[in-house]
Amino acid sequence: MTVRAAHNHTSGVRTFYVGSESQPGVQYVAQHIRRAGRRFWACSCPDFLFRRQMKRSHRSCKHLRQLTAMTREAHGVSFVADRISAEITAA
Repeated sequence: MTVRAAHNHTSGVRTFYVGSESQPGVQYVAQHIRRAGRRFWACSCPDFLFRRQMKRSHRSCKHLRQLTAMTREAHGVSFVADRISAEITAA
C-alpha cells in the first residue's frame, strides 16, 4: 500500500493519498481534520463510507490503520501514534 502526503494549504487538515491494494492504480484520500476543538479522520474508500453511513461503532478502514502503523514505525510506539489510533477508533 503506497501513501503520500498531499501539499494542501487548508488550515487544520492533513491530506494523504493512499493506494488501493486490491485495485492497482486506484487512490483514496485520507484526511486528518482538526476543527473547532474536534479531531477526526476520514477516508474516501467505500469501506469507510459504508461504515459511516451504517453508523458502526468501529468506523476505521485499512487505509487509516495503515497511516497509524506508519506513524508507529516512524516514531516508535509513542503518545502521538496512540492518540491517532484512538481518534481513528472514536471517529
